[in-house]
Amino acid sequence: MNDSLKHINYQTIEGLKMLQEDGEPDFLLDLIETLLKTTPQKLVNIENFLSANDLQAAAKESHSIKSSVRALGADILGGKCQSLEDLKATNEVEKAKNIFNEIKKEYENVANELLQIKGSLK
Repeated sequence: MNDSLKHINYQTIEGLKMLQEDGEPDFLLDLIETLLKTTPQKLVNIENFLSANDLQAAAKESHSIKSSVRALGADILGGKCQSLEDLKATNEVEKAKNIFNEIKKEYENVANELLQIKGSLK
């Protein structure tokens, strides 16, 4: 699977697997399922905030996504979220909208890889 992952850092996933304790709920599986369940709504929220020119709220939601995806090794997506978050100081809404489009595309790639990883855990 290592070769097929281009949007997730495989070493991060392996590190998370090592945290698993026998007899405990699957830690990595829980992280993946939570991210896949909550991120789509957060993306909708960001899109709505940007449509309303509320870059502060969009940046806050982007920060939340960034933290979750970086924990799972989605460094590219985390970086794009950081870029959107950094724009709150300049209030460049149009630039933020462009970055958000990149975030949506990268999230699709990350979600697909997380589904592959999830399938390998069961």
